[in-house]
Amino acid sequence: MNKRLTALVMTTALMGSLLMACSNTKETGGTETIAPTTAPSEAASPSTVPSPTVKASPSPEATSTAPSPSAAPSASSEPSKEPVATQKPTATKTPAASKKPAATKSPVATKTPTPTKKPVPSQTPVPSKKPETMPSVNAMVDEMVKQVTQPSLMQLESDKLEEFYGIKPSLAEEFTVRMPFINIKTNEIAIFKVKDEKDIPAIKAGMEKRAKDVQNQFEHYLQDQYENAKNFKIVTNGHYVLFVISDSSADIIKVFHSFFQK
Repeated sequence: MNKRLTALVMTTALMGSLLMACSNTKETGGTETIAPTTAPSEAASPSTVPSPTVKASPSPEATSTAPSPSAAPSASSEPSKEPVATQKPTATKTPAASKKPAATKSPVATKTPTPTKKPVPSQTPVPSKKPETMPSVNAMVDEMVKQVTQPSLMQLESDKLEEFYGIKPSLAEEFTVRMPFINIKTNEIAIFKVKDEKDIPAIKAGMEKRAKDVQNQFEHYLQDQYENAKNFKIVTNGHYVLFVISDSSADIIKVFHSFFQK
């Protein structure tokens, strides 16, 4: 802007000087040759405008009486360009709302492990009691007649067993037969312990034979003893077989079973 203004002022001053010189020449009759000059472009910068050369006559007046008019600023100077309006900033798009994160599932509570039971130390097994030795068949009968009163009884000899009972002694591991001491009673107690349970039927058969013989003996002799013989009992328990003729046979059988409950 300043450069343009300066060039304009210089041009105006030069034009004024030339006009002044022309008027003086007419007055003095002198001849003045003015080289045509090309008006500098307004847009030319001060550094590119050539300085005009004026050929003047050597008249002293012309040179001495031409004061340089003061350069008036030109009103036709171009106004400064209006500033280009800045573009309005484009409204930034509102960012899309971010999706809410899916709610995380609550962790499933793990089951508390059941504490393992400590192994209980195994107890030392209590040795089972050895079964008490069964009393002999003779001891059994002795206990029976001790607890249940019976008439006097005597032991039958072993060699007479097959004669009275028809039982071979070899079938029994042990046996005892108690018969009335006086032949007016039918009470009788016998116990056999067999070697093998398969021989029990043979032992029972011999006892039934003995009961039948006693009944026949007292059938026409003493009626009450005959009825007593008819009520004989045969009881087995394991390898043991009991034969009893007595009006108190129930009590004797009870004692017999008590030996196996100990």
